[in-house]
Amino acid sequence: MRPSRLRRCHAWSALALASLVSLAACERRAAPPGGGAAGTEQQAPPAAPAASAAVPAAAVEYREEITGGADRNEALPLVVAIHGLGDRPESFAGLLSGADVKVRLIVPRGLTPYGGGYSWFPLQQALASEEVGHGILRAAAALAATIERIAAERPTRGKAIVTGFSQGGALTFALALHHPRVVGAAFPMGGWVPPAVLHGAGAAAPALVALHGEDDRRVPIGPTRDAIAALEGRGVKVRLASYPGVGHTVSGEMRRDLLQLIRGATAEVR
Repeated sequence: MRPSRLRRCHAWSALALASLVSLAACERRAAPPGGGAAGTEQQAPPAAPAASAAVPAAAVEYREEITGGADRNEALPLVVAIHGLGDRPESFAGLLSGADVKVRLIVPRGLTPYGGGYSWFPLQQALASEEVGHGILRAAAALAATIERIAAERPTRGKAIVTGFSQGGALTFALALHHPRVVGAAFPMGGWVPPAVLHGAGAAAPALVALHGEDDRRVPIGPTRDAIAALEGRGVKVRLASYPGVGHTVSGEMRRDLLQLIRGATAEVR
């Protein structure tokens, strides 16, 4: 396994109106490969910079790793892991870099600098706002184009398996719901689905399993549960795995479940 260089390449309830301060002021990073609680919290600036209206795929940088002892020249399932606000690929890759499954792991970097890491979309507004929703959709479009290009350039088996935490979880939902041509399975963690992202979603979406802490105060589980119920009503194959006592973090149990989901998804890739 040898990391490469970074490449350029409504059913909403009142809980959904969590402010930027509650999410961006302090977002936990994913648990280390050994499991347990999340790493240290990061103090973030008061507001994320605005993103451009459209981002070309070539502008999305990413980290690439080969896991499970695979040969990077063989055709491998593509797993895309999207970090949260203030994080960066170098740290978020640890969530899956030691996985015992043979995959090509792509960890893209957020579009704008944010504190010591990066942000994917602006969060000056409430999580359910139209502005946030459209920011998610813009970033998801850039990621979809990047995934498509990577799959064309690398020996790849099947559509991408996508996961991500917090902002990355919101983007995982958006990619599954709006870009099913490039996504074969999606596992968002601590994510949310604003009305703008829920709009237009239909049964063409791939299999989707959301992982979410029941005690998450930054991205409350209630609105995510409501969105999932709405998606089920539209014929989307989706379910929610909830974790009692877990806040806005990727716990050891969540990581174990995520790895199992990825193993199952890769076994179905042809």
